[in-house]
Amino acid sequence: MKKPFICAFTALAFLSGCTNSPAHRIAECQKKGGSEADCNAAEWAYEKAHPLPQYDPTQYDNAAALQAAYNANAAKVKTATE
Repeated sequence: MKKPFICAFTALAFLSGCTNSPAHRIAECQKKGGSEADCNAAEWAYEKAHPLPQYDPTQYDNAAALQAAYNANAAKVKTATE
């Protein structure tokens, strides 16, 4: 019973980390019109100024993701018992 919740939490933590990666920040910079060299330099400066990852709770909606995981698990249990 606990295993799906642990797996869902681990997956959410992994995906949350991936959405705020340096590659994503560089890609966003390039989408805004920056050159590759400028974006790489900006990311290098960001990494030097912020050695620890930043957490932005407004960027993630973990409650909705956890609710979806719970609903999917509940649907599996319901179909298995029917």
